[in-house]
Amino acid sequence: MKNYEFKVRNMLAQIALLGTVLCAAAYKASGMQATNGLLLGLLTGSFYFLYLYRQVENVQVFSVKQAVEHIRGGWIVRLGAMVLMLIIVSHVLKVNVLLFVAGFFVMPVLLFINGMVLVVKQIADAKKCN
Repeated sequence: MKNYEFKVRNMLAQIALLGTVLCAAAYKASGMQATNGLLLGLLTGSFYFLYLYRQVENVQVFSVKQAVEHIRGGWIVRLGAMVLMLIIVSHVLKVNVLLFVAGFFVMPVLLFINGMVLVVKQIADAKKCN
């Protein structure tokens, strides 16, 4: 489990680093309104990731039925929070919604890239053993 916690910290550090670069580029290109949308998207995506991590961590002690109910309930909470934040961003704060969505999807893109790197490393290790 400690290795998994290290991966979570590593993932959050990657989100922060890429977010800093993207926010600087958005500020230079479009100003503060674009930067706010991107920043709110990054924060929402990070909280989504942390809540998902917490759910997966908690599921380990549940029975199968409880685990399924817990994950379903968490999915609804995560989706609801994301939609609520999208409504707040678009109607109340009036920031760039497209950059909010782009910022939110930085986390899944980084997860995909990290997964691909892991697969490539495992394939390389398997080839070395043969």
